[in-house]
Amino acid sequence: MRMTRMPASLLSRTLGWWRLTFDDPRRAVFFFAPLLGFLPLTAGSFATGWYFLGVVYVGLIWLTGRVGWVWPESTAFACLVALGYFASTLISAVFFEDRLAGLMDAGTNLQFLFLVPLVGAVIQARMVDVWSLFLNGLRAGIIVAALIAACQVFIWRLPRATAGMVNAILAGDIAILAAALSLVGFSRLGAGMKAFALVASGAGIATSLLTQTRGALLALPLFLIVSAYNLWPYVRRRPGLSAGVGLGFILSIGALAALIKIPERVDQFLVSVETREAALTRDASTAHRIILWTYGLDAFADRPALGYGQQHTVAEVRRRAREARMPVPLHTHLHNEFVNTAVARGLVGLAALILLLAAPVITAIQSSRDDRYGERVAFAVLLSGGYATFGLTNLIFGHDQMATFFASCYLVLVAAAYQAAVMETDFATPDVRRPFG
Repeated sequence: MRMTRMPASLLSRTLGWWRLTFDDPRRAVFFFAPLLGFLPLTAGSFATGWYFLGVVYVGLIWLTGRVGWVWPESTAFACLVALGYFASTLISAVFFEDRLAGLMDAGTNLQFLFLVPLVGAVIQARMVDVWSLFLNGLRAGIIVAALIAACQVFIWRLPRATAGMVNAILAGDIAILAAALSLVGFSRLGAGMKAFALVASGAGIATSLLTQTRGALLALPLFLIVSAYNLWPYVRRRPGLSAGVGLGFILSIGALAALIKIPERVDQFLVSVETREAALTRDASTAHRIILWTYGLDAFADRPALGYGQQHTVAEVRRRAREARMPVPLHTHLHNEFVNTAVARGLVGLAALILLLAAPVITAIQSSRDDRYGERVAFAVLLSGGYATFGLTNLIFGHDQMATFFASCYLVLVAAAYQAAVMETDFATPDVRRPFG
């Protein structure tokens, strides 16, 4: 009598699915890349956790021989820059007292140390379209973040939205950048994906406005120029439809800005910079930043090589401001990445920071001139230019959430540049259904 084979249980199939996904880096990257884009605005530091979960996974599959150590020429420069920047963060712990506190500087930027093994693993997951997966995850994430931000402001009556991030400033910066990145590659998308990209871009701008982060708006001119470049091929083919959509988009964003009183905040800022008295009474936030930058540059001039260490930066600047009888409330940083880095790590750290910000553009420009070359350059200009602009009024790599988003974008760009270099353009979706389908 023949025995009938019983169907596999749901549990055994689930365990089999996880085993197959673990064993196949292509399947793993297929899920890893879109969540790198989706999580930052919707879940904040969970994105950092996801990034490092990827690092742990890479370590495990390297130990079991599923991937090997690779160092291709097309990724070498980008990886060396990331390692150099991380090395510069060790200055605080190596050269100055209170080394444990100094290690916090390096700990916040571990993403750049582990970028190298992540790049190596991702480029070995052949024929997976990491570029499109990340951008689509980002688009979905910013739409969800906009819904969260709208609930925070209009239902829960919070004064400023944060979406899924730790504070409004970070959310405003990443949201406006995500709005511009959503339009990268617009001209090659299908009709449905074009609508998806436009909705995502509008959601990003709306989210940024709901955070009422003025510093994010400083990057708007750059984002508009690059977005116009991304949209121009389609606008030229469909001018009437493009004009109608554009007008509706502008009117919607203008109405939202008026509803949450953005013009009043801009007027307050313009008045605040007219006189010192106005600055101190009408817009204390701007006044305190100017004081921090002024005495920060003064401190940097006195010790330009290696600075004072991140753990002593604010104390040194506050001491100088106090001696000049300038009021400065207690801050944990100097609200300017460039000034903060100059005081904390001197010229060495400042050079490493500038090189890191320039590296995406250099990587994109030097990449192979395939049909996505313009997309990579636009993406890199937005990433580097956006972060450089955000750094004028806030820290960009002193928060794990900001560092993770930059490192994730950088990882995807480097992987895309490698795929272009080896002419890996015949992408295929890995079979992620087995053993369920």
